[in-house]
Amino acid sequence: MIHLYTYTTPNGRKPAILLEEIGLPYTLHRVDLGKGEQFSSEFVALNPNSKIPAIKDEDTGVTIFESGAILIYLAEKTGKLLPADVAGRAQVMAWLMFQMASVGPMFGQLGHFRRSAPEPIDYAVNRYEQETLRLLIPICA
Repeated sequence: MIHLYTYTTPNGRKPAILLEEIGLPYTLHRVDLGKGEQFSSEFVALNPNSKIPAIKDEDTGVTIFESGAILIYLAEKTGKLLPADVAGRAQVMAWLMFQMASVGPMFGQLGHFRRSAPEPIDYAVNRYEQETLRLLIPICA
């Protein structure tokens, strides 16, 4: 059984989506970021970086944090959605790293500066908006 510790953020939803896609049973544990639960000693034992998501696999005793590492672990564990051949695996890894290093951070920063910044910062909004638009080209092609 997989225990998924997460919250309703885009990054936090990635492992839940994969678990549903591969049909692996799991128990969902909500970590309320608004209440600071990610800083509790129980959660820090799962992820010393105090960020969601994290998983604990009862079958193997493995605990993993960082969404990309979790996705790779689950795909390797089940043999699903991660090709065994070198070329296919390289393509999946390239797109995963594209999402982890570019799409996720840039879209996230745009959302933050548009909705959550205590005061508007035009430079930040414009920078992340332009980068988000640039990143959509390979996604939509």
